[in-house]
Amino acid sequence: MKFQWFRGAVCLALCAALLTGCTFSLPEDAPESVAADPLTGQDLVWPGQRPAAITIRNSTADTTQWGISSASVVLEALTEPGSSTSLCLVYPSVEAMPQTGPVAAGQDLYWRILSGQQVIPIQLGGGRFDQNFLDYYSIRAVDALEAGRNAFSCEDSWQNTPLWYTSGTAVSGVLSSLNITPSVTESRVTSAASASAVSGDASSGETPEILHVPPLLPQAVDCQLPDASTYDAVHVQLTFDEANATGFSYDEASGQYRMLRADGSPQLDANNGQQAGFDNLLILYSGSSLRDDDRTFDYDLTMGGGVWLNGGHLWTLTWTQGTDSTFAFYDADGQPLTISAGRSYLALVSSLTGQELQVTNTAGESLLGS
Repeated sequence: MKFQWFRGAVCLALCAALLTGCTFSLPEDAPESVAADPLTGQDLVWPGQRPAAITIRNSTADTTQWGISSASVVLEALTEPGSSTSLCLVYPSVEAMPQTGPVAAGQDLYWRILSGQQVIPIQLGGGRFDQNFLDYYSIRAVDALEAGRNAFSCEDSWQNTPLWYTSGTAVSGVLSSLNITPSVTESRVTSAASASAVSGDASSGETPEILHVPPLLPQAVDCQLPDASTYDAVHVQLTFDEANATGFSYDEASGQYRMLRADGSPQLDANNGQQAGFDNLLILYSGSSLRDDDRTFDYDLTMGGGVWLNGGHLWTLTWTQGTDSTFAFYDADGQPLTISAGRSYLALVSSLTGQELQVTNTAGESLLGS
């Protein structure tokens, strides 16, 4: 299925959602909900900690990848024509990050998607757009070109290509010298209590509030879902270009979509030999354009269409991204859509390079049309 961009239709769908009473913020009298993990919507294990996000290589030659099976969220997009995609692995804290790599150049697209979650970026250098974004927002990255072997290790691949990797333990050891705090430093909740906690005012004698970052995705346990658009959605193939593709095959026993490389082989984690799997697949259609350097893509993160796959079912959706970088999803009727809690793979795709998404059932029949 080649992506067609109907921005006007998306706008109409979002307007319909607003007219039916949907809002992007909770009412003032809404009760506070129990804090959930901002990446998975599940139980919060690392309260008050900043998530860690690391870009790793994902070319056809990169058959050794560490940490992919345990990331809470994995992001993927084609950011340079004629190049390979990179993956961004996101963990709920630095301490939760296992050995991870091979580290790739930073991508401002990923940091833009994750900006509201106060992530700590981990990268191996980056282009000027990556550096401009970090500088503009005063975000300090843990960069292998700066920290070197103080936080990163290196080994050669079979092609004698250096593979840089790191871990939460190694990164934690350099945070202080880089003036990076692993704790959340501001709250999205505007209240006297949270303001007091941020300022360190302990005059009241009360225990300071633990600050939390907003969720990346609208996720909940046992959420009420509308009827799926399509059932028996068990095989997924996402083609970024002639040299880049990612596939998934639904495993009913685990309820997860197992990740496949471009050649159809399992995408394995070198830490444990396990195939990466996800509860949610989110393929978001985004308008894109070639930047003024004629070599990198810029993606529109304001709104678009897309699909969500979970449990062998597929929903069509529209999406927006708010100022705190939390995505908002709407179903085919324009109603707010909360997805199931769990680990998620999220890809941004564009029509600019003829990217294609194919979803088939157990009989091999296409579920998205031509």
